Amino acid sequence: MNSSKVWKITFLLVALLGSFLVSEVPVASAQTSHLTVVETGQSLIAGFNNTVTVTVVNNYSGYIAIYDVGLAVSLPSGLTLVGTGGTWQYDSLPYGQGVTVSFQVYAPSSAAGTSYSGTLTVTYKQLGDVSYTTETHSLAFSVTGYIHFVVYGVLLSPGIVSPGGNTTVSGNVLNDGNLASYNANVTVESPALVPGQNSVFLGEVDPTIPRPFSVLIVFVPGLAPGNYTITIKVSATDYNRPGTPIVGQGSAVVQVEKQIVQPGRGQTRPSIIETIVTFFRNLFNAFFGSSTG
Repeated sequence: MNSSKVWKITFLLVALLGSFLVSEVPVASAQTSHLTVVETGQSLIAGFNNTVTVTVVNNYSGYIAIYDVGLAVSLPSGLTLVGTGGTWQYDSLPYGQGVTVSFQVYAPSSAAGTSYSGTLTVTYKQLGDVSYTTETHSLAFSVTGYIHFVVYGVLLSPGIVSPGGNTTVSGNVLNDGNLASYNANVTVESPALVPGQNSVFLGEVDPTIPRPFSVLIVFVPGLAPGNYTITIKVSATDYNRPGTPIVGQGSAVVQVEKQIVQPGRGQTRPSIIETIVTFFRNLFNAFFGSSTG
């Protein structure tokens, strides 16, 4: 056999052996993901601890399970992981099943309006593997501020009214959140009031700055005497969550009494002297008869 044929046979054997080895030993691609990650609670409210939940499902087909499964959450600068180290460990995770972990994330008020990206790193082995497979999945977070109204210092002037009468309700609205509200209105509500004329427009209400208000309210004519509760409601718009109503409220009690009849126009009340003279005249007439006619 000449040397040329020997080289050809040797090359063919090497090629066949290489093909056999490649087909028998699976090589995991670093870009291949065998796990499904679902994140909930990623919309964070600034100034609060927010609960985030992550579910990891094993979709690694062809294997009964993955083993020695480790989960690790990493957050970017600006967000803080609260009350946990952010790591979890499981002996195994069968194919088609999942594990769910929850953790708390704090976002400062300064983070409102900002989006962040964190990571979930999962490490695991197949049965018989020496080295770990690592998958890294992105976790998205968005931070919004919040609005919270407090109504305080409510005063009524006057505090006692007649049916059909009116009084002025005044007080203060405080937004103790960390986001400005817009198109704020104060409305006073009660079945005892004439509808349609008991509100005032405030406009923008910035955080931590009290906004005074004053509303003239009119009571229903013929209202029975008694104490009536009125509700002061503040409503506004949050442009970050236009479908979410923002409402705060307070209350007060108004006393309604029977209407006092005042003297008619042109009439005057008699003086004290006139009252005394009239008394003695009536007394004299009772004993001695009328001095006239």
